[in-house]
Amino acid sequence: MALPQNRKLALATATALALLTAGLAWQASAADGSGHPASTGAGAKSDTVSSERVEHGPGAAGDYWTPERMRAAEPAPMPVVPGG
Repeated sequence: MALPQNRKLALATATALALLTAGLAWQASAADGSGHPASTGAGAKSDTVSSERVEHGPGAAGDYWTPERMRAAEPAPMPVVPGG
């Protein structure tokens, strides 16, 4: 049984509106009440972005990582996912 064209359009529109509403509700649940996403750190402002350009010369790392330090190096601990 095929649906009439206007019925298909109505169903597609209702589905799109339901998905949009669910997405907006999900986004609002993550906000801190002011409409901005909840901050993760104390005093952090969610609407502020800053960056700083840092340039390091290749000599500093090469001077630090001597052959003795390379032989004695151990891998860093990897993060563990709880319940994983």
